[in-house]
Amino acid sequence: MPVIRKALAIVVPTFVAVGVIAAVAFWPRNESIEIAPQGEWTCSMHPQVRLPGPGKCPICGMDLVPVERLGSERARIEQTGGVETEAIGYRELSKEIRTAGKLDYNEGRVAYIAARVAGRVDRVYAEFTGIQVKPNDHLVDIYSPDLYLTQSELIRAVEMLAKTTGDKTFAEANLEASRTKLRLLGVLPEQIAEMEKSRQLKTHLTVFAPIGGTVIEKTVRPGQYVKEGDQLYRIADLDPIWLYLDVYEYDLAWIRYGQGVDVTLEAYAGEAFRGTVVFIDPFLDDKTRTVRVRVNLKNPERKLKPAMYASASIRARLRSDGSPEPTGLEGKYICPMHPEVIRDTPGKCSVCEMVLEKVPDLRPARPAAKDDHAHHGHDHPAPPPEVDKPPPGQVLAVRATAVLNTGRRTIAYRKRPDGAYELVELVLGPLAEGKDDAGRPTSYYPVRSGLKPGDRVVVRGGFLLDSQRQIEGMPSLLFPEGQGPTNLHAGHGAPQPATPQVQPPGAGHKH
Repeated sequence: MPVIRKALAIVVPTFVAVGVIAAVAFWPRNESIEIAPQGEWTCSMHPQVRLPGPGKCPICGMDLVPVERLGSERARIEQTGGVETEAIGYRELSKEIRTAGKLDYNEGRVAYIAARVAGRVDRVYAEFTGIQVKPNDHLVDIYSPDLYLTQSELIRAVEMLAKTTGDKTFAEANLEASRTKLRLLGVLPEQIAEMEKSRQLKTHLTVFAPIGGTVIEKTVRPGQYVKEGDQLYRIADLDPIWLYLDVYEYDLAWIRYGQGVDVTLEAYAGEAFRGTVVFIDPFLDDKTRTVRVRVNLKNPERKLKPAMYASASIRARLRSDGSPEPTGLEGKYICPMHPEVIRDTPGKCSVCEMVLEKVPDLRPARPAAKDDHAHHGHDHPAPPPEVDKPPPGQVLAVRATAVLNTGRRTIAYRKRPDGAYELVELVLGPLAEGKDDAGRPTSYYPVRSGLKPGDRVVVRGGFLLDSQRQIEGMPSLLFPEGQGPTNLHAGHGAPQPATPQVQPPGAGHKH
Protein backbone atom coordinates (compact mmCIF):
# COMPACT_ATOMS: atom_id res chain seq x y z
CA MET A 1 0.00 0.00 0.00
CA PRO A 2 2.71 2.50 0.78
CA VAL A 3 4.22 1.68 -2.55
CA ILE A 4 0.85 2.30 -4.37
CA ARG A 5 0.29 5.54 -2.55
CA LYS A 6 3.74 6.61 -3.42
CA ALA A 7 3.13 5.81 -7.13
CA LEU A 8 -0.20 7.66 -7.21
CA ALA A 9 1.41 10.68 -5.66
CA ILE A 10 3.78 10.78 -8.60
CA VAL A 11 1.33 9.91 -11.45
CA VAL A 12 -1.66 12.10 -10.53
CA PRO A 13 0.23 15.39 -10.46
CA THR A 14 1.85 14.40 -13.72
CA PHE A 15 -1.57 13.89 -15.43
CA VAL A 16 -2.87 17.15 -13.99
CA ALA A 17 0.14 19.01 -15.32
CA VAL A 18 -0.26 17.44 -18.75
CA GLY A 19 -3.98 18.36 -18.79
CA VAL A 20 -3.28 21.95 -17.90
CA ILE A 21 -0.62 22.21 -20.59
CA ALA A 22 -2.97 20.70 -23.19
CA ALA A 23 -5.78 23.01 -22.16
CA VAL A 24 -3.54 26.03 -22.52
CA ALA A 25 -2.16 24.82 -25.85
CA PHE A 26 -5.51 24.02 -27.49
CA TRP A 27 -7.69 26.66 -25.85
CA PRO A 28 -9.19 29.18 -28.46
CA ARG A 29 -7.05 32.26 -28.87
CA ASN A 30 -10.06 34.68 -29.13
CA GLU A 31 -10.19 36.50 -25.88
CA SER A 32 -13.79 37.68 -26.46
CA ILE A 33 -16.62 35.46 -27.58
CA GLU A 34 -19.18 37.12 -29.91
CA ILE A 35 -22.60 36.77 -28.43
CA ALA A 36 -25.45 36.76 -30.96
CA PRO A 37 -27.66 39.75 -30.35
CA GLN A 38 -31.15 39.06 -29.28
CA GLY A 39 -34.18 40.09 -31.41
CA GLU A 40 -35.43 39.47 -34.93
CA TRP A 41 -33.31 38.12 -37.75
CA THR A 42 -33.90 38.97 -41.39
CA CYS A 43 -32.53 38.45 -44.92
CA SER A 44 -30.45 41.16 -46.53
CA MET A 45 -32.10 40.43 -49.88
CA HIS A 46 -35.64 40.00 -48.53
CA PRO A 47 -36.18 42.34 -45.58
CA GLN A 48 -39.79 41.19 -45.24
CA VAL A 49 -38.52 37.96 -43.73
CA ARG A 50 -38.56 38.06 -39.91
CA LEU A 51 -37.44 35.10 -37.73
CA PRO A 52 -36.76 34.96 -33.99
CA GLY A 53 -33.27 33.48 -34.42
CA PRO A 54 -30.47 32.76 -36.89
CA GLY A 55 -31.00 30.45 -39.84
CA LYS A 56 -31.50 30.41 -43.59
CA CYS A 57 -33.80 32.67 -45.62
CA PRO A 58 -36.80 30.58 -46.72
CA ILE A 59 -36.81 32.48 -50.05
CA CYS A 60 -33.22 32.52 -51.28
CA GLY A 61 -31.38 30.37 -48.73
CA MET A 62 -28.98 33.12 -47.62
CA ASP A 63 -27.82 33.33 -44.01
CA LEU A 64 -30.03 35.55 -41.89
CA VAL A 65 -28.56 38.60 -40.13
CA PRO A 66 -29.79 40.56 -37.12
CA VAL A 67 -32.20 43.31 -38.08
CA GLU A 68 -29.93 45.99 -36.63
CA ARG A 69 -27.14 44.84 -38.95
CA LEU A 70 -29.35 44.88 -42.06
CA GLY A 71 -28.05 48.21 -43.38
CA SER A 72 -24.37 47.38 -43.11
CA GLU A 73 -24.89 43.87 -44.47
CA ARG A 74 -26.85 45.16 -47.46
CA ALA A 75 -24.16 47.74 -48.16
CA ARG A 76 -21.52 45.00 -48.10
CA ILE A 77 -23.50 42.85 -50.53
CA GLU A 78 -24.12 45.80 -52.85
CA GLN A 79 -20.43 46.66 -52.83
CA THR A 80 -19.47 43.05 -53.52
CA GLY A 81 -21.99 42.75 -56.35
CA GLY A 82 -21.11 46.16 -57.83
CA VAL A 83 -24.65 47.54 -57.44
CA GLU A 84 -24.84 51.31 -57.90
CA THR A 85 -27.86 53.60 -57.83
CA GLU A 86 -28.54 57.10 -59.08
CA ALA A 87 -31.36 59.58 -58.58
CA ILE A 88 -33.04 60.55 -61.85
CA GLY A 89 -33.90 64.13 -62.72
CA TYR A 90 -34.42 66.60 -65.54
CA ARG A 91 -31.67 67.03 -68.11
CA GLU A 92 -31.09 68.59 -71.49
CA LEU A 93 -31.10 65.81 -74.08
CA SER A 94 -30.39 65.83 -77.77
CA LYS A 95 -30.37 63.31 -80.58
CA GLU A 96 -27.36 63.35 -82.89
CA ILE A 97 -27.56 62.01 -86.44
CA ARG A 98 -24.17 61.38 -88.02
CA THR A 99 -23.93 60.72 -91.72
CA ALA A 100 -21.80 61.43 -94.79
CA GLY A 101 -22.38 63.03 -98.15
CA LYS A 102 -20.91 64.70 -101.20
CA LEU A 103 -20.69 68.32 -102.32
CA ASP A 104 -22.32 69.33 -105.59
CA TYR A 105 -23.19 72.39 -107.63
CA ASN A 106 -26.13 74.54 -106.67
CA GLU A 107 -28.51 73.63 -109.49
CA GLY A 108 -30.28 76.94 -109.15
CA ARG A 109 -27.01 78.78 -109.73
CA VAL A 110 -25.77 76.99 -112.87
CA ALA A 111 -26.03 78.83 -116.20
CA TYR A 112 -25.80 77.18 -119.62
CA ILE A 113 -24.60 79.68 -122.26
CA ALA A 114 -25.56 78.72 -125.80
CA ALA A 115 -25.18 80.43 -129.17
CA ARG A 116 -28.36 82.31 -130.12
CA VAL A 117 -27.18 82.93 -133.67
CA ALA A 118 -25.27 80.88 -136.21
CA GLY A 119 -21.84 82.24 -137.07
CA ARG A 120 -18.08 82.15 -136.57
CA VAL A 121 -16.31 82.56 -133.24
CA ASP A 122 -13.68 85.24 -133.78
CA ARG A 123 -12.62 85.94 -130.20
CA VAL A 124 -12.74 84.07 -126.88
CA TYR A 125 -12.37 86.07 -123.66
CA ALA A 126 -12.93 83.30 -121.05
CA GLU A 127 -10.19 81.05 -122.31
CA PHE A 128 -10.11 78.20 -119.77
CA THR A 129 -12.25 76.40 -117.23
CA GLY A 130 -11.97 77.45 -113.61
CA ILE A 131 -11.79 81.16 -114.40
CA GLN A 132 -13.99 83.44 -112.31
CA VAL A 133 -16.40 85.73 -114.15
CA LYS A 134 -18.73 88.46 -113.00
CA PRO A 135 -22.26 89.14 -114.23
CA ASN A 136 -22.24 90.75 -117.71
CA ASP A 137 -18.57 89.93 -118.35
CA HIS A 138 -17.95 89.32 -122.07
CA LEU A 139 -17.21 85.72 -123.02
CA VAL A 140 -16.94 85.48 -126.85
CA ASP A 141 -17.43 87.53 -130.03
CA ILE A 142 -19.38 85.80 -132.83
CA TYR A 143 -19.55 87.07 -136.41
CA SER A 144 -23.16 86.58 -137.55
CA PRO A 145 -24.87 87.57 -140.81
CA ASP A 146 -28.21 87.16 -139.04
CA LEU A 147 -27.18 89.81 -136.55
CA TYR A 148 -26.22 92.16 -139.35
CA LEU A 149 -29.62 91.78 -141.04
CA THR A 150 -31.53 92.26 -137.79
CA GLN A 151 -29.57 95.44 -137.04
CA SER A 152 -30.42 96.72 -140.50
CA GLU A 153 -34.10 96.19 -139.74
CA LEU A 154 -33.68 98.15 -136.50
CA ILE A 155 -32.02 101.11 -138.25
CA ARG A 156 -34.76 101.20 -140.94
CA ALA A 157 -37.46 101.08 -138.25
CA VAL A 158 -35.83 104.00 -136.45
CA GLU A 159 -35.62 106.05 -139.62
CA MET A 160 -39.24 105.21 -140.57
CA LEU A 161 -40.47 106.38 -137.17
CA ALA A 162 -38.56 109.64 -137.55
CA LYS A 163 -40.09 110.32 -141.01
CA THR A 164 -43.64 109.33 -140.10
CA THR A 165 -46.10 112.15 -139.52
CA GLY A 166 -49.53 111.80 -138.07
CA ASP A 167 -50.40 108.36 -136.66
CA LYS A 168 -47.12 106.61 -135.64
CA THR A 169 -48.67 103.43 -134.26
CA PHE A 170 -47.47 101.18 -137.06
CA ALA A 171 -43.95 102.66 -137.05
CA GLU A 172 -43.63 102.26 -133.29
CA ALA A 173 -44.82 98.63 -133.45
CA ASN A 174 -42.32 97.90 -136.21
CA LEU A 175 -39.50 99.42 -134.15
CA GLU A 176 -40.46 97.43 -131.06
CA ALA A 177 -40.50 94.20 -133.11
CA SER A 178 -36.94 94.89 -134.29
CA ARG A 179 -35.82 95.54 -130.73
CA THR A 180 -37.36 92.27 -129.61
CA LYS A 181 -35.50 90.31 -132.29
CA LEU A 182 -32.20 91.74 -131.10
CA ARG A 183 -32.97 91.02 -127.46
CA LEU A 184 -33.75 87.42 -128.37
CA LEU A 185 -30.35 87.19 -130.05
CA GLY A 186 -28.70 88.16 -126.77
CA VAL A 187 -28.09 91.84 -127.41
CA LEU A 188 -28.35 93.87 -124.21
CA PRO A 189 -30.87 96.74 -123.99
CA GLU A 190 -28.09 99.32 -123.60
CA GLN A 191 -26.44 97.96 -126.76
CA ILE A 192 -29.71 98.32 -128.65
CA ALA A 193 -30.04 101.89 -127.41
CA GLU A 194 -26.50 102.65 -128.62
CA MET A 195 -27.33 101.19 -132.07
CA GLU A 196 -30.42 103.40 -132.36
CA LYS A 197 -28.40 106.44 -131.37
CA SER A 198 -25.35 105.89 -133.60
CA ARG A 199 -27.19 104.04 -136.38
CA GLN A 200 -24.02 102.08 -137.04
CA LEU A 201 -24.16 98.36 -137.81
CA LYS A 202 -22.04 95.86 -135.88
CA THR A 203 -20.73 92.70 -137.46
CA HIS A 204 -20.12 90.77 -134.24
CA LEU A 205 -22.35 89.66 -131.40
CA THR A 206 -20.73 89.67 -127.97
CA VAL A 207 -22.01 86.99 -125.60
CA PHE A 208 -22.11 88.08 -121.93
CA ALA A 209 -22.16 86.06 -118.69
CA PRO A 210 -25.68 85.99 -117.26
CA ILE A 211 -24.42 85.28 -113.72
CA GLY A 212 -21.19 85.52 -111.79
CA GLY A 213 -19.36 82.34 -110.93
CA THR A 214 -16.82 79.79 -112.10
CA VAL A 215 -16.49 78.49 -115.64
CA ILE A 216 -16.91 74.75 -115.13
CA GLU A 217 -17.21 73.79 -118.79
CA LYS A 218 -15.96 75.39 -122.04
CA THR A 219 -16.77 73.98 -125.48
CA VAL A 220 -15.82 76.87 -127.78
CA ARG A 221 -12.59 77.67 -129.67
CA PRO A 222 -11.52 80.68 -131.76
CA GLY A 223 -12.38 80.19 -135.44
CA GLN A 224 -15.05 77.61 -134.63
CA TYR A 225 -18.36 77.79 -136.49
CA VAL A 226 -21.41 77.36 -134.27
CA LYS A 227 -25.06 76.78 -134.96
CA GLU A 228 -27.94 78.32 -133.10
CA GLY A 229 -28.34 76.44 -129.81
CA ASP A 230 -24.77 75.08 -129.57
CA GLN A 231 -23.47 75.16 -125.99
CA LEU A 232 -20.54 77.52 -125.40
CA TYR A 233 -20.02 77.58 -121.63
CA ARG A 234 -21.38 76.30 -118.36
CA ILE A 235 -20.95 78.63 -115.40
CA ALA A 236 -21.71 77.74 -111.75
CA ASP A 237 -21.92 80.01 -108.75
CA LEU A 238 -20.29 78.05 -105.91
CA ASP A 239 -21.70 80.24 -103.15
CA PRO A 240 -23.80 78.74 -101.73
CA ILE A 241 -22.82 75.18 -102.54
CA TRP A 242 -24.97 72.12 -101.97
CA LEU A 243 -24.22 69.09 -99.83
CA TYR A 244 -26.23 65.92 -100.41
CA LEU A 245 -26.47 63.70 -97.33
CA ASP A 246 -27.70 60.10 -97.16
CA VAL A 247 -29.95 59.68 -94.12
CA TYR A 248 -31.20 56.24 -93.11
CA GLU A 249 -34.94 55.81 -92.87
CA TYR A 250 -34.92 55.18 -89.11
CA ASP A 251 -33.30 58.61 -88.59
CA LEU A 252 -35.62 60.47 -90.93
CA ALA A 253 -38.03 61.54 -88.18
CA TRP A 254 -35.27 63.70 -86.69
CA ILE A 255 -34.62 65.70 -89.86
CA ARG A 256 -36.51 68.97 -90.32
CA TYR A 257 -36.39 71.94 -92.68
CA GLY A 258 -34.24 74.70 -91.27
CA GLN A 259 -32.08 72.50 -89.03
CA GLY A 260 -28.45 73.44 -88.57
CA VAL A 261 -25.82 70.98 -89.81
CA ASP A 262 -22.17 70.80 -88.70
CA VAL A 263 -19.95 69.74 -91.60
CA THR A 264 -16.30 68.64 -91.64
CA LEU A 265 -14.08 67.73 -94.58
CA GLU A 266 -10.81 65.86 -94.84
CA ALA A 267 -9.38 68.70 -96.90
CA TYR A 268 -9.73 71.11 -93.97
CA ALA A 269 -8.99 69.09 -90.86
CA GLY A 270 -10.06 70.77 -87.65
CA GLU A 271 -12.28 73.31 -89.44
CA ALA A 272 -16.05 73.12 -89.18
CA PHE A 273 -18.63 74.52 -91.60
CA ARG A 274 -22.23 75.35 -90.78
CA GLY A 275 -25.09 74.58 -93.13
CA THR A 276 -28.88 74.43 -93.18
CA VAL A 277 -31.27 71.70 -94.28
CA VAL A 278 -33.27 73.13 -97.20
CA PHE A 279 -34.77 70.07 -98.88
CA ILE A 280 -35.67 66.44 -98.13
CA ASP A 281 -36.24 64.12 -101.06
CA PRO A 282 -39.81 62.76 -101.18
CA PHE A 283 -38.67 59.23 -102.05
CA LEU A 284 -36.48 56.52 -100.54
CA ASP A 285 -33.63 54.71 -102.29
CA ASP A 286 -34.70 51.08 -102.08
CA LYS A 287 -31.14 49.78 -102.45
CA THR A 288 -29.49 51.80 -99.71
CA ARG A 289 -32.61 52.46 -97.59
CA THR A 290 -31.64 56.11 -97.39
CA VAL A 291 -33.20 59.46 -98.24
CA ARG A 292 -31.19 62.30 -99.75
CA VAL A 293 -31.16 65.48 -97.71
CA ARG A 294 -29.89 68.68 -99.25
CA VAL A 295 -27.90 71.16 -97.19
CA ASN A 296 -27.00 74.73 -98.16
CA LEU A 297 -23.43 75.72 -97.28
CA LYS A 298 -22.07 79.25 -97.49
CA ASN A 299 -18.87 79.29 -99.52
CA PRO A 300 -17.69 82.90 -99.90
CA GLU A 301 -14.02 81.94 -100.14
CA ARG A 302 -14.72 79.11 -102.62
CA LYS A 303 -12.88 76.67 -100.35
CA LEU A 304 -15.55 74.00 -100.81
CA LYS A 305 -15.30 72.19 -104.12
CA PRO A 306 -17.94 70.08 -105.87
CA ALA A 307 -17.42 66.30 -105.51
CA MET A 308 -15.67 66.67 -102.11
CA TYR A 309 -16.74 64.13 -99.51
CA ALA A 310 -17.99 65.46 -96.19
CA SER A 311 -19.07 64.21 -92.78
CA ALA A 312 -22.09 65.82 -91.18
CA SER A 313 -23.71 65.93 -87.77
CA ILE A 314 -27.32 66.97 -87.20
CA ARG A 315 -28.27 67.52 -83.57
CA ALA A 316 -31.91 67.85 -82.51
CA ARG A 317 -32.87 68.77 -78.97
CA LEU A 318 -35.66 66.77 -77.35
CA ARG A 319 -38.91 68.02 -75.93
CA SER A 320 -40.46 66.59 -72.78
CA ASP A 321 -42.13 63.76 -74.71
CA GLY A 322 -38.93 62.78 -76.51
CA SER A 323 -39.87 64.37 -79.85
CA PRO A 324 -37.56 66.89 -81.57
CA GLU A 325 -37.89 70.55 -80.76
CA PRO A 326 -39.13 72.98 -83.43
CA THR A 327 -36.51 74.49 -85.72
CA GLY A 328 -38.15 77.92 -85.83
CA LEU A 329 -39.26 77.45 -89.43
CA GLU A 330 -42.69 76.10 -88.51
CA GLY A 331 -45.51 78.47 -89.41
CA LYS A 332 -43.43 80.42 -91.93
CA TYR A 333 -43.84 80.44 -95.71
CA ILE A 334 -41.40 78.78 -98.08
CA CYS A 335 -41.08 78.39 -101.84
CA PRO A 336 -41.38 74.75 -103.00
CA MET A 337 -38.98 75.44 -105.90
CA HIS A 338 -36.53 77.60 -103.93
CA PRO A 339 -36.55 76.41 -100.29
CA GLU A 340 -34.02 79.06 -99.33
CA VAL A 341 -36.72 81.70 -99.89
CA ILE A 342 -38.46 82.04 -96.50
CA ARG A 343 -41.03 84.65 -95.50
CA ASP A 344 -43.02 85.36 -92.36
CA THR A 345 -46.16 86.25 -94.33
CA PRO A 346 -47.89 84.78 -97.41
CA GLY A 347 -46.77 85.96 -100.82
CA LYS A 348 -44.88 84.96 -103.92
CA CYS A 349 -41.33 83.73 -104.39
CA SER A 350 -38.93 86.51 -105.30
CA VAL A 351 -37.16 84.15 -107.72
CA CYS A 352 -39.87 82.26 -109.60
CA GLU A 353 -43.07 84.08 -108.56
CA MET A 354 -44.65 80.87 -107.25
CA VAL A 355 -47.05 81.12 -104.30
CA LEU A 356 -45.25 80.41 -101.05
CA GLU A 357 -46.41 77.42 -99.02
CA LYS A 358 -46.78 77.37 -95.25
CA VAL A 359 -44.51 75.05 -93.28
CA PRO A 360 -46.78 72.92 -91.06
CA ASP A 361 -46.59 73.40 -87.31
CA LEU A 362 -45.33 70.60 -85.11
CA ARG A 363 -47.85 68.72 -83.06
CA PRO A 364 -47.87 69.81 -79.41
CA ALA A 365 -45.60 67.88 -77.09
CA ARG A 366 -47.42 65.01 -75.42
CA PRO A 367 -47.67 65.43 -71.65
CA ALA A 368 -45.75 62.84 -69.70
CA ALA A 369 -47.96 59.94 -68.66
CA LYS A 370 -48.91 60.31 -65.02
CA ASP A 371 -47.36 57.61 -62.90
CA ASP A 372 -49.69 56.50 -60.15
CA HIS A 373 -46.68 54.86 -58.44
CA ALA A 374 -48.76 51.94 -57.30
CA HIS A 375 -46.31 49.50 -58.87
CA HIS A 376 -46.70 45.93 -57.77
CA GLY A 377 -49.13 46.71 -55.00
CA HIS A 378 -47.19 49.58 -53.39
CA ASP A 379 -48.97 52.82 -52.61
CA HIS A 380 -46.87 55.95 -53.00
CA PRO A 381 -47.81 59.60 -52.75
CA ALA A 382 -48.92 61.33 -55.93
CA PRO A 383 -46.17 63.09 -57.88
CA PRO A 384 -45.73 66.80 -57.28
CA PRO A 385 -47.38 69.19 -59.74
CA GLU A 386 -44.08 70.14 -61.37
CA VAL A 387 -43.78 66.61 -62.81
CA ASP A 388 -46.19 67.64 -65.59
CA LYS A 389 -44.26 70.88 -66.17
CA PRO A 390 -40.57 70.13 -66.62
CA PRO A 391 -38.10 73.01 -66.76
CA PRO A 392 -37.87 74.60 -70.22
CA GLY A 393 -35.65 72.62 -72.54
CA GLN A 394 -35.24 69.72 -70.11
CA VAL A 395 -36.54 66.16 -70.06
CA LEU A 396 -36.99 63.65 -67.24
CA ALA A 397 -34.20 61.22 -68.09
CA VAL A 398 -32.85 57.90 -66.86
CA ARG A 399 -29.34 56.66 -67.57
CA ALA A 400 -29.20 54.10 -70.36
CA THR A 401 -27.32 51.60 -68.20
CA ALA A 402 -30.29 51.46 -65.82
CA VAL A 403 -32.63 50.17 -68.51
CA LEU A 404 -33.13 46.46 -69.16
CA ASN A 405 -34.89 45.77 -72.42
CA THR A 406 -36.02 42.64 -74.26
CA GLY A 407 -37.43 44.52 -77.23
CA ARG A 408 -40.99 44.03 -75.97
CA ARG A 409 -40.60 44.92 -72.33
CA THR A 410 -38.55 47.65 -70.66
CA ILE A 411 -37.82 47.69 -66.94
CA ALA A 412 -35.53 49.17 -64.31
CA TYR A 413 -34.94 48.46 -60.64
CA ARG A 414 -35.87 51.20 -58.20
CA LYS A 415 -34.54 51.39 -54.66
CA ARG A 416 -37.25 51.80 -52.05
CA PRO A 417 -36.88 53.89 -48.88
CA ASP A 418 -36.49 50.69 -46.82
CA GLY A 419 -33.50 49.67 -48.95
CA ALA A 420 -35.21 46.93 -50.96
CA TYR A 421 -35.34 46.93 -54.77
CA GLU A 422 -38.50 46.76 -56.79
CA LEU A 423 -39.04 46.14 -60.47
CA VAL A 424 -40.76 48.95 -62.39
CA GLU A 425 -41.94 48.87 -65.99
CA LEU A 426 -41.06 51.90 -68.07
CA VAL A 427 -42.30 53.72 -71.13
CA LEU A 428 -39.33 55.51 -72.66
CA GLY A 429 -38.50 57.81 -75.54
CA PRO A 430 -35.61 57.34 -77.98
CA LEU A 431 -32.03 56.95 -76.85
CA ALA A 432 -30.40 60.38 -76.66
CA GLU A 433 -27.27 62.12 -75.46
CA GLY A 434 -26.88 64.29 -72.39
CA LYS A 435 -24.38 65.10 -69.66
CA ASP A 436 -24.13 63.58 -66.21
CA ASP A 437 -23.63 65.54 -63.00
CA ALA A 438 -19.89 65.68 -63.69
CA GLY A 439 -20.44 67.14 -67.16
CA ARG A 440 -19.42 63.99 -69.03
CA PRO A 441 -21.32 62.91 -72.17
CA THR A 442 -23.69 60.08 -71.24
CA SER A 443 -26.53 58.21 -72.92
CA TYR A 444 -30.02 58.69 -71.48
CA TYR A 445 -33.61 57.73 -72.23
CA PRO A 446 -36.48 60.21 -71.83
CA VAL A 447 -38.96 58.84 -69.27
CA ARG A 448 -42.61 59.00 -70.30
CA SER A 449 -43.96 56.94 -67.43
CA GLY A 450 -42.79 54.60 -64.68
CA LEU A 451 -40.53 56.89 -62.66
CA LYS A 452 -40.65 60.31 -61.05
CA PRO A 453 -37.93 62.86 -60.27
CA GLY A 454 -35.78 61.80 -57.33
CA ASP A 455 -36.35 58.05 -57.72
CA ARG A 456 -33.15 56.10 -57.23
CA VAL A 457 -32.61 53.47 -59.88
CA VAL A 458 -29.94 50.82 -60.26
CA VAL A 459 -27.51 52.03 -62.92
CA ARG A 460 -25.00 49.22 -62.40
CA GLY A 461 -25.69 45.64 -61.37
CA GLY A 462 -29.27 45.53 -62.65
CA PHE A 463 -28.70 42.24 -64.44
CA LEU A 464 -27.35 40.77 -61.20
CA LEU A 465 -30.56 41.68 -59.37
CA ASP A 466 -32.68 40.42 -62.23
CA SER A 467 -30.79 37.11 -62.37
CA GLN A 468 -31.32 36.61 -58.64
CA ARG A 469 -35.04 37.18 -59.07
CA GLN A 470 -35.17 34.66 -61.90
CA ILE A 471 -33.41 32.07 -59.73
CA GLU A 472 -35.98 32.68 -57.00
CA GLY A 473 -38.85 32.38 -59.49
CA MET A 474 -39.89 35.99 -58.91
CA PRO A 475 -41.15 38.38 -61.60
CA SER A 476 -38.20 39.55 -63.69
CA LEU A 477 -37.27 40.95 -67.06
CA LEU A 478 -37.99 37.75 -68.98
CA PHE A 479 -40.75 36.39 -66.76
CA PRO A 480 -43.31 39.07 -65.84
CA GLU A 481 -45.36 36.61 -63.74
CA GLY A 482 -42.47 34.69 -62.22
CA GLN A 483 -41.66 31.05 -62.76
CA GLY A 484 -42.99 29.10 -59.81
CA PRO A 485 -45.10 28.93 -56.66
CA THR A 486 -42.10 29.78 -54.46
CA ASN A 487 -42.39 33.43 -55.41
CA LEU A 488 -42.78 35.28 -52.13
CA HIS A 489 -42.60 38.80 -53.53
CA ALA A 490 -46.05 39.97 -52.51
CA GLY A 491 -47.80 42.50 -54.64
CA HIS A 492 -46.80 40.80 -57.90
CA GLY A 493 -49.68 38.39 -57.86
CA ALA A 494 -47.57 35.39 -56.76
CA PRO A 495 -48.85 33.12 -53.95
CA GLN A 496 -47.52 33.45 -50.42
CA PRO A 497 -45.78 30.48 -48.80
CA ALA A 498 -47.28 28.71 -45.83
CA THR A 499 -44.23 29.30 -43.65
CA PRO A 500 -45.58 30.87 -40.43
CA GLN A 501 -42.23 32.42 -39.47
CA VAL A 502 -42.20 34.83 -42.45
CA GLN A 503 -43.96 38.07 -41.57
CA PRO A 504 -44.27 41.37 -43.39
CA PRO A 505 -42.22 44.21 -41.87
CA GLY A 506 -45.22 46.49 -41.57
CA ALA A 507 -48.90 45.99 -41.10
CA GLY A 508 -50.90 46.22 -44.30
CA HIS A 509 -47.78 46.42 -46.49
CA LYS A 510 -46.51 43.43 -48.42
CA HIS A 511 -43.37 43.17 -50.44
